[in-house]
Amino acid sequence: MGIQYTMPKLAMAMNEGTINEWLVNHGDKVEKGQQIMNVETEKVSYECESPEAGYLCIVVPEGETVPCDTLIAHFCESEDEVAALMASEPANDHSANAQDAAAAPVVAEPPAATATTSAVAPAPAGAVPARAAGERIKASPLAKKMARDNNLNLNLIAGTGPGGRIIKCDIEEALVRGVQQAAAAVPQGGSIEKVRIPLKGMRKTIADRMMQSLQTTAQLSSNWESDITDLLATRKKFVAREQQLGTKVSVNAFIIKAICYAIKQVPITNACREGDDIVIYDNVNMGIAIAMPGTTEYDSGLMVAVLHNVERKGLVEIDLEMKALINRVRNGEATPEDLSGSTITLSSTAGIAPPGLSTTPVLNLPNAALVGPSTPVEKPVVHNGEIVQRTMMPMSFTFDHCLLDGEPAARFMTALHEALENPELMLA
Repeated sequence: MGIQYTMPKLAMAMNEGTINEWLVNHGDKVEKGQQIMNVETEKVSYECESPEAGYLCIVVPEGETVPCDTLIAHFCESEDEVAALMASEPANDHSANAQDAAAAPVVAEPPAATATTSAVAPAPAGAVPARAAGERIKASPLAKKMARDNNLNLNLIAGTGPGGRIIKCDIEEALVRGVQQAAAAVPQGGSIEKVRIPLKGMRKTIADRMMQSLQTTAQLSSNWESDITDLLATRKKFVAREQQLGTKVSVNAFIIKAICYAIKQVPITNACREGDDIVIYDNVNMGIAIAMPGTTEYDSGLMVAVLHNVERKGLVEIDLEMKALINRVRNGEATPEDLSGSTITLSSTAGIAPPGLSTTPVLNLPNAALVGPSTPVEKPVVHNGEIVQRTMMPMSFTFDHCLLDGEPAARFMTALHEALENPELMLA
């Protein structure tokens, strides 16, 4: 009965997805191509279009995570068919919850008292309820689940969604407010949990991949300083033509060009491991580590987006495409292509880390190498036989010793250093 709709596989590496939000209600009539749900994978969120037209019978509610190809909804020919389909599957847990996913206003009971109280549970001293006594509470299924998980009383939370509906961001704000209040209420001589964060979603993916990277590769990091005084002087000439070029060319664009120059000298650094094979690529797909600021300090993350075929592109083109790519990722508009296919990685902490700090970044699998520039510092150095002030940038190079020996790694670092100190080489 009805056409089955399963969790779509939106990227090659996607194994499961979380339904962040149904954009239509249970039983609504939808058109083919209409956006019907927001799905979060381990990397990014997607707005999914309906592959069929019909009345939507939701099987998996908001907030649930299921493997790809799991049944999540049906497309029915009529509202009667939706009702009949729901009645025919009473034993299906997801089906039983589907009514809740699409329900109109619902009354949420305050959480029962427990032996231990979460740090974010108490209401503010003298708090005024967000609604009148007995007033029905409207909340999305995801918001209700988050409230249950964190022992929050929905009656004390004001909703900012349509019609005053409590949505995800309202719960997140309440959690932050509760954490701040709890921190101020720590008893003398005692301690209290500040916050408890489930290790899931992007945070769990980052944790799993960092551990996998360190446990399955023989990583080695080398550090040095490159004099980028001349590079910065060259950049000023590009910045002066910002209006004409359409961008204020960044230092990272220069570093990407320098990496391409060094790869040309030592091609094996542009490689990945595939099973028992070392694959050396002819094109350079630059993975760019992007910090993903969260709504709080507790839900930030990191994603690696990919700038394809940078060896064919000029400095300005690289800069324009890199900034557009970063914007897409941070706005949740990245495509599967934006997040796959890297052959080497750039992970910059310049402007974030303290000046002069050397780093040892973890490899982005399956890449054999990663370049990690950090915040430059002005310091006295010997230059052309004289002690002068120059701008020195700390650099790091992490590589997998299973794929790359010390000698070619040293040649790569030398070539990269040479390009950074002599920018005319990378622009030739």
